Amino acid sequence: MHVHEAYIAANPDVYEVVRVFAQDSGAGPGVYDWSEDGPLGPTYTIAFVRGLDEREVLHGLGAEAQDIRLVSDEEVTDYRMTGISEEIVRVARAGDWTVAECKGRRGNWRESVEFLSQDGGEAIVVQRDGTAGDSFIHAVDGRAATSFTPSCPFDRQGSAPDGLNEHLRALGIDPAAGDIIDNAVPAALALASRISGIVITDTVDNVGPEAFAHEFRGLVILDPESPRLGAVISSRW
Repeated sequence: MHVHEAYIAANPDVYEVVRVFAQDSGAGPGVYDWSEDGPLGPTYTIAFVRGLDEREVLHGLGAEAQDIRLVSDEEVTDYRMTGISEEIVRVARAGDWTVAECKGRRGNWRESVEFLSQDGGEAIVVQRDGTAGDSFIHAVDGRAATSFTPSCPFDRQGSAPDGLNEHLRALGIDPAAGDIIDNAVPAALALASRISGIVITDTVDNVGPEAFAHEFRGLVILDPESPRLGAVISSRW
């Protein structure tokens, strides 16, 4: 049972399912309204890491130096067809941030994101996984500051659970309300964009950062035409 369905079943008199929209000119959930058969498929994780370059992020996720190389979209597709439990992670850089596209399952993203944010760093993870559960984690200086299930942003954990409330309100989410978010993962990705200043460009649908040029940088990580630096990684957590 999906988390918001479980919550509804347990609280039939108090829930309200809402679809949220940006309340200002910044990036909103609509930017990330990707279909299940889109470039990343139905299960994926996107990590945003400040202060580390591409190789450092791959190392931090468990890649061995000899395994880091250019990886094409075709290779990712072929590899996933084998059913092997390892994951392929590919990375791209935009300013101070490196973004990792992970097409696989990792046992504990909290430990990963805390590790990547050590020594004054910052990292964000948005996971879409209908089986294991969706998640949003924002870590600063080695600690999870704010984490929650994207469909239930009212149930926030971490050392600073209210630290992102201003961003949540800008996305049309009342941090104090018990609302279930219908477009939960797109809203979580938009939240990550507002924290990092990075908008991921979906080249398939020609969605660009032009509307957010003064506030955000565009980053293409979904382009199937060219290889990107990546590695096959066995889960280390």
